[in-house]
Amino acid sequence: MKKLLRIVGGLSLAGVLVVAGAVLYSTVRGSMTWYFRVNGRVTVDGHKTTGYMHANTQRTILLVTRTDGGKAETYLVPVSDSKPISDCGEWHPVRFLPFPMGDVSPPCTVHAVDSAKVVDAPVAATVIRKRRSVEFSTASGKKVRAEW
Repeated sequence: MKKLLRIVGGLSLAGVLVVAGAVLYSTVRGSMTWYFRVNGRVTVDGHKTTGYMHANTQRTILLVTRTDGGKAETYLVPVSDSKPISDCGEWHPVRFLPFPMGDVSPPCTVHAVDSAKVVDAPVAATVIRKRRSVEFSTASGKKVRAEW
């Protein structure tokens, strides 16, 4: 019995090491980017919400999650350049945990999001990027502002 437990334990440890190595390798190569929770606030039409934000390690992309409606809705906002803002559809990150996002099929791309499941799409022409904030309007006319 001890021998069996030792074999199972060894295989489990080897599996964990292989997964950790793969995550570390893809992170170093740049094919996986980590997103971490950003302290700040999300307001909708000037009213503070329980919304939250995550940013990539380079702080060039911000994931703004608004929670003023019945379901959370996340927007991918490029902070440093004029790339278009996109809606993440039904997907949204876990509030407190960091998470990796691969470059093969990220959840907030046009190809991955079903347009029928978008609740309140952002209007790309209304994005205003400032030093420590970003704001935009949505299709329903709501004004979303994220400050960090």
